[in-house]
Amino acid sequence: MAGLEIASLRDLNALPGPLCEGLYARLVPAVLLDRVGVDPRTGANGQGERLLRVTAPPDQSWARVELRMAHEDRDPLLLVDVEIGPFGVPELSFVQIADPRSERFDIDYDGEGRDTLFGTVSRNLPEERRALEAGLAPGQVRRGLRLLGDVLDAMGAFCHLLGQELFLVEPLFYHSALLYERRGCGYLLGQELMDDIHRGFQPGGPLHAALDGSSPFRQPGFDRTVRGRSWAIHDGILSALGGATWNGVKMYRQTGRVAGVSTFPLSEY
Repeated sequence: MAGLEIASLRDLNALPGPLCEGLYARLVPAVLLDRVGVDPRTGANGQGERLLRVTAPPDQSWARVELRMAHEDRDPLLLVDVEIGPFGVPELSFVQIADPRSERFDIDYDGEGRDTLFGTVSRNLPEERRALEAGLAPGQVRRGLRLLGDVLDAMGAFCHLLGQELFLVEPLFYHSALLYERRGCGYLLGQELMDDIHRGFQPGGPLHAALDGSSPFRQPGFDRTVRGRSWAIHDGILSALGGATWNGVKMYRQTGRVAGVSTFPLSEY
């Protein structure tokens, strides 16, 4: 990388295809490549099927990496979006880790077949209720694989190739932010909101009071779990905090440093 003078994603995207794809393959944890028998140099398994796909337009500063268990699978094992954000450092803008053999919940499309962007722009309420009852969190179409820490470590190693020791992450949901917290991430923006949310869910707080059973996503007791809080927030309960909404949260992870932030100390419960 030093010899190639690669300092940005745009530089990386301009490399010849096999070299570019091989470098982006480093974003996939080895445990997942081993699970599907994919060679990161070719993106193919032993039968010659290309299960690792890299999309990296040569004139852009973003890329998408997808790994599937089988070519015909609807959902990948891993989907990672990376970009250079407005702060000028690499950003892990989207992560999806899913077990493609588990039950699927179609929360990503509404009843008319329109993309909901995982429930962030519109919602498929019947499918979200099914996902809730099955123990999933907002935004999950299938059960996860508990490999987020491995993905963050792979992202850190990838950024090191670019001469960067810090990268940003954008949690799409409340539970995502807490998962990132517990894997060493800190807040660039949004910690005040996270602290307000925790206070609001305390007995006597406005969010605690709003868990009134008025929807399946606002049940009493949801304040005591990360998943319960996240579903309530996804359902718009933050309006009880003077009209607050879930946005503007930006986190970072720095190589060799654990931020040590905890905005939902579970020891309290």
